[in-house]
Amino acid sequence: MRVLWVIFYLFGACAWGHGHAVHMATGEVEYDEGTKRLEVSLTVFVSDLELALVRQSEREMRMEKTPAAEFDAQIEVYLAKHFVVADAAGKVAKMKWVGREMEKASEKSGDPAVVLFFEVEMPGGVEGATLRCSVFEELFTDQVTLVEVRSGGGRKREMRFVKGETGKRLRE
Repeated sequence: MRVLWVIFYLFGACAWGHGHAVHMATGEVEYDEGTKRLEVSLTVFVSDLELALVRQSEREMRMEKTPAAEFDAQIEVYLAKHFVVADAAGKVAKMKWVGREMEKASEKSGDPAVVLFFEVEMPGGVEGATLRCSVFEELFTDQVTLVEVRSGGGRKREMRFVKGETGKRLRE
């Protein structure tokens, strides 16, 4: 995941001075055999997140001004539509919001990033499960989301999502 973060940071650093012309998000997904859940962290630019939430809610949504509970509730609704995990039978898995925190390396930049934390219940495991990630694709035609998936036995897979793609298997 460090490679993904470095790419995200370098693209962002180049773009911050120009209103960030690169539309990118990065994520890490790890399956916990004990809890039967995917633990997810998704790093996004604050400005992109706010724009998506304003369009979704049709009202002003600013991380620094909107009450945290209201802002987080809108994030949950957004993620339920745009970060969708389905089990092998095609049933959409339930998501549980955990929280968010500012990305320390970007806090003082003109366009900081925030890390979103949530879990996805996978009682049947990840075999045959799929992920459809369309985060910010409704906003930007060039949006790219890079996701690293780790599951049992040290398995690791990097996934790249661009506009218009359907679900991809979590394991190959």
